[in-house]
Amino acid sequence: MVHVLIALLPGISLYCWYGGVNALVLVLCAVATALLSEIACTRSLRDIADMSTVVTGLLLAVCLPATTPWYVAVIAVVFAIGLAKHAFGGLGKNVFNPAMAGYVVVLVAYPVLVVEYDARSGATALELLAHRSATTIEEISQSNAFGLFGATQHEWLNVAFLLGGSYLVAVRVIALTIPIGVLVGIGVLAFLYDGGGSSLSHGSPLFNWFAGGTMLAAFFIATDPATSPSSRRGQLIYALCIGILAWLIRKYASWPDGFAFAVLLMNCFVPLLDRANGPRQVTA
Repeated sequence: MVHVLIALLPGISLYCWYGGVNALVLVLCAVATALLSEIACTRSLRDIADMSTVVTGLLLAVCLPATTPWYVAVIAVVFAIGLAKHAFGGLGKNVFNPAMAGYVVVLVAYPVLVVEYDARSGATALELLAHRSATTIEEISQSNAFGLFGATQHEWLNVAFLLGGSYLVAVRVIALTIPIGVLVGIGVLAFLYDGGGSSLSHGSPLFNWFAGGTMLAAFFIATDPATSPSSRRGQLIYALCIGILAWLIRKYASWPDGFAFAVLLMNCFVPLLDRANGPRQVTA
């Protein structure tokens, strides 16, 4: 978990840089609430020593827009730690990724407060793509919401999380199977339906990799060992499906980014994937 915290530093720092004081308050509230919730559930200080609770708080914080009210982050973290984690028996026994479960709860309960808006364009690039009617990619990409190769600000956040994820691979905390599977899953569909940037396109593979929470999901969320399959083949199927579902939600659903829903849906199939492919443990 110390390695994971180190890997999150570039992304967290950039998130706070872009979001200013509001983002810093959100991060601090999320981490503090996670620690207090863990202590309340376990009645012990020893269980926070592994730092997994801090990681959950940080992941939840960076999933929320910096403009999110602090109390929404508190509600999300309490649900993540108290119900998604400890109602199933605690660390390693939870079925659903706690950070994603907490995020989805507040996304559904407070959609207006958790919707992200770009300071210059009024809407994010994924939001513009989802509601652009017959506009082509070339036409809509003139908006300030689109950056050099991804979404404004999000492209650099994704670069930061890609660097952090590469560090985790280098120190053998995670294997490449799941991150590559997620990126291939979303990239293949983006390529097949790009249509040369026509009005039916939802962006190129490069854009989809560096928009929304792609790299955060691929390297830090989908790789959660407690909620992902044990075998390499199971991990690959799991990751490909997450990428595919995320793209389908981006294009056809009302939510601009679909990784949280994609991860939680595939968490449901982890026992089946383990039975079908064998529960053989793998290392990075």
